[in-house]
Amino acid sequence: MRVRSGVFAAWASAWLAGEAAYDDVVARVTGDDEPHRVTGLPVDRASAGASAASHEAHPVGDVPLGWVLPVLRERSPEGVSAVLPVPGDPRGLPGPGPFTAAALAAGEALVAHGIGLVPRVTEHGSTLGSRTTCVLWTAYQVGEPAPDPITVAEAEHELNAAIRNAASALAALDVASWRPEVADRLAKVRRGSAPELPPGRDGRAVRLLAQADRLAAVLDLAAADAPGGSVTSAETRARDDALRLVATAVRRARLAAYNAVPSRHR
Repeated sequence: MRVRSGVFAAWASAWLAGEAAYDDVVARVTGDDEPHRVTGLPVDRASAGASAASHEAHPVGDVPLGWVLPVLRERSPEGVSAVLPVPGDPRGLPGPGPFTAAALAAGEALVAHGIGLVPRVTEHGSTLGSRTTCVLWTAYQVGEPAPDPITVAEAEHELNAAIRNAASALAALDVASWRPEVADRLAKVRRGSAPELPPGRDGRAVRLLAQADRLAAVLDLAAADAPGGSVTSAETRARDDALRLVATAVRRARLAAYNAVPSRHR
């Protein structure tokens, strides 16, 4: 699954540092989706992204994605961060409130000083025909998020440890690999694609994100093939526990890679 908040955080931070163009940020975040829209931007800031005439044409309740960037430049010029929370692990979020609830429901968000953004993804079309993806970001006024420092090195160590501990559970997926559709998907996972990080990111962060993305795809296959090679209920629980640890490590690895400081700033 594409982590839009992670892509947004990485490219917006690069733009704030003068290392990416405005149009590149919008294009990278949008990807193959329909043009993203934003609702809830502060009234006194939204007009900074457009002329008075275009402000009248695009009410604050529904504006183009690019209008967010001037807001971030004024409120959080040193950069922004992605958060990838799940129930039971709200690290990186401020206290209870509408933003935290929305971020937990979406499983991702972008946070900056005083503002948070949560995407809502809607798919349109038939599974047998063409499909379009629409994304609406909702902006929230937020307090300071809780610190959640994790380095690329720490995340890499945690991910490798989780993989070692869950090796047998991951191997259970091979039981289903004889099925043509599973074998095809596994082949696509191995080929993978280049991580969506801006230029200047440390090579270690790029490699970590590529590894995490591949493992996330494998975990999706494992979930679809549950209970895999497990026979007894105890084996099934052990498999689920092991894969859950890998899923946490994957999420943390993605977080570290998306929020990594460009190598030239170290």
